[in-house]
Amino acid sequence: MNSTFWPNGSRSGKNQVFFTPGLVAGRFHFWGRAGLTFGAGIEIAATRFHTYNRNLVLTARLPF
Repeated sequence: MNSTFWPNGSRSGKNQVFFTPGLVAGRFHFWGRAGLTFGAGIEIAATRFHTYNRNLVLTARLPF
C-alpha cells in the first residue's frame, strides 16, 4: 500500500492511495551468498482521485 499527498500546486490537498497485490519469487542462489529475487504486482487505485490506475510494477533484487 502506498499513498501520495500534494500540499500545494495544481493538485493541492488531493491524496491518492494504491494497493499492490503481487507475487515474489526467490531467493535463487547463483554465486556464494548472493542470490536473485524477482517480483511483480499491479498497483490498483483505492481512492476516487488518482493520476493512474492498474499500473504494472516489476522488481529484481540482489540480496547477499
